[in-house]
Amino acid sequence: MATGEGTAAEPISRRTFLKGSAALTGLGVAAQVAARTTSALGAPVAVPAAARTVEGGLAAFAGKWTGAGPVIALTRFARFLTNRVFNCRVAGQPRSYVLNLGVAGATLTPGVDPYAHADLVLEERDWLGVLFGDYTGLAPVLAGRSFPSRDSANSTVLLGIVMFIFAHVPAGAHPDPELLVRIIAGAVGQGGIPHCTGEPAELQVLDDLLADPRGQAREAVTPDARAVDVTRVLAEWMAGLRYQDIPPGAIANAKDQLVSILGATYAGSVMTPGRKLAAAVRGWDEGGPCTVIGKARYRTTARNAAMVNSFLAQILEWEDWTFLAHSGASIIPVALAVGEQARVSGRQLLTAIVGANEILARAGEVLTDAVNTGNALAVHQIETTLIAGKLFGLRADQLQDALGIACAQPQLTSINAWTAEAKGMLTAWPAATGVTAALLARAGITGSRTALENPLGYSYRVADIATPRELERMVRDLGHVWRFDAARHELFTKRYPTDGFQLTSVDAVVRLRRGPLAGIRREQLPGLIARIEMRIPLVMASSATMFSGGLGGTRALLERVADPRHPDWTYIALLFDGTWPVAAALADGELTYRQYREDRLRDPVIRALTDRVEEIPDLTMGVFAATARVELRDGRSFEQHVPCIGSFPVREKLDVGASEVESPARIEQILAAVSALESFDDVRDFTAILNPGGAGSNGSRTSLAALPTTNAGGSGAGPMAAAGAASAVVLGHQWRVRRRGRPANREPDAHPPLPPS
Repeated sequence: MATGEGTAAEPISRRTFLKGSAALTGLGVAAQVAARTTSALGAPVAVPAAARTVEGGLAAFAGKWTGAGPVIALTRFARFLTNRVFNCRVAGQPRSYVLNLGVAGATLTPGVDPYAHADLVLEERDWLGVLFGDYTGLAPVLAGRSFPSRDSANSTVLLGIVMFIFAHVPAGAHPDPELLVRIIAGAVGQGGIPHCTGEPAELQVLDDLLADPRGQAREAVTPDARAVDVTRVLAEWMAGLRYQDIPPGAIANAKDQLVSILGATYAGSVMTPGRKLAAAVRGWDEGGPCTVIGKARYRTTARNAAMVNSFLAQILEWEDWTFLAHSGASIIPVALAVGEQARVSGRQLLTAIVGANEILARAGEVLTDAVNTGNALAVHQIETTLIAGKLFGLRADQLQDALGIACAQPQLTSINAWTAEAKGMLTAWPAATGVTAALLARAGITGSRTALENPLGYSYRVADIATPRELERMVRDLGHVWRFDAARHELFTKRYPTDGFQLTSVDAVVRLRRGPLAGIRREQLPGLIARIEMRIPLVMASSATMFSGGLGGTRALLERVADPRHPDWTYIALLFDGTWPVAAALADGELTYRQYREDRLRDPVIRALTDRVEEIPDLTMGVFAATARVELRDGRSFEQHVPCIGSFPVREKLDVGASEVESPARIEQILAAVSALESFDDVRDFTAILNPGGAGSNGSRTSLAALPTTNAGGSGAGPMAAAGAASAVVLGHQWRVRRRGRPANREPDAHPPLPPS
């Protein structure tokens, strides 16, 4: 049966595309899809569970593709879906349908196409769950009920995610007229779909064409069979980078990132996985000059310290990201550990941090594909190796060798491992690998000096790269365009430990709890709240149900996480869940590491509130926005919209994260030291402040009074003068994350931090 018929589409300008598109990790679904789908298919109709069929769901999806196809063809991941043929097969049954997704429409016919690009095989319940919007297409794969081949994984997983999202177009999987009216009214009231500074481009294909029409045309007609020397260029640039070359905004971002990751590391050190790993590595009895930060606090080798601190910074999903790639949990631990061993200066440390972020922003853009995206992006063997090598003083040719050594065995993540304590190894392994590779290169071991660009090398092993021309992005404008500069807003610092695309959802709920709901006692909330409606960005929809399998599976997920008989299911699974962070934030008026502690996993108030949460993927939310609506049983309702990831005092993260380890006075000392980091001649004097019982560069215990006697200007000002100036900056509330939101209308700090409890 053919289902590709629809109304003719009018021409759409680039401006309309850019204003009207939302993204699923770069996948644009235009706002006009809603209007076109409604015109073609009529008003949305809720389909009772008993009336659902695989055939009906596939037919509805094919019809909606007619409106979305032209837009999707211009997005980052278009090549995985557009102009592709899929065999959609029901597991254990002979039912199979050929889905042909063209640019301007789709067809659906019974049978099997032996020449299809990929087969998507799901159990009937999973077809119904995905097609009718109960849970993301990732859920059956992570549950071990769907097994895409490696070659087709990007296409089949992405198709499942898009099917789930399309079920919510235009107004939710179970739409009602009131919801549709509110969505439309909200979009009009907020001036269209939000666009936030620093967010990834939705329509990359169109942007590339407009930026370089001749180059794109030449690639289409006369494709190149050569690639830029990425390994050499990155090594040479990193080796030659100097502090004086870096704009002040990038240095400021490096300090913000350092404070942010210290907060995440301290918090991770009091969580059960962090305590276990720190104790295990301490038991190896490998001494050294490098500090393990946090509750355990001891010294070990650079490789061990980088690994442990990276693990601690990773296990709460509280680390920041630079453009598309998570960055802080890999860069900061390696920089501090190697900086201590090599006894570099504060300026050298900041230079290496900036350089690594510049490289990561570019490499992450190239290596992101449909499956390897976000924290699943395989990239950290690049920046960890370069930052370690630079701080060890390697030459450019040695840095090339180090990259070849590190990338000889590519490391990809297993997303199903993200439920267990081992999720911390996501960055901890690359951190240890980068340090090891730099040490081996320093000792004269050679590695492939074309490791990154060779078609059988690292980049092509960890990502699906369309053409060698794409690799040029990894070195584009290095040293000319500073991607890590605060003015570009490409460093995203997390205020809350949760999925990055859920930050606005949590923020909206916290604002409601501290605002109109502040007068309600915690234990009264379940009895007074009838419903918590969360309209979330489409990108969040791809992960919000990947471990729970939808609303019906939320309670089962909570039981599994709290059950000691399932040690591989921990609080870490809840970091990505769409309901627990929202419910916990509403219950407590905050979301910190405390809401993931073992004693909270059975908290009756939070558990009751999870049953009230209903998440609606909403294309009018754009990439980052979210709207929370709390409906009370007495008929009142309260709504909060947050368009972009807002700015906040980054010191808040250190105040909260270190609250069980450091005193308020010690936290002030750490902040003052970071502010005066350029004045340190030896980074060991800085890390000694993180480890009061440890030794500084002169072998003695170091306190705030022992800040170095030289400063950035070389005037010889005393240590207390530098510390006093830094403390004045801190107390004057100048430690703010300088990013997020629209430049002319940035989201303010909407609520003060709660004091540590």
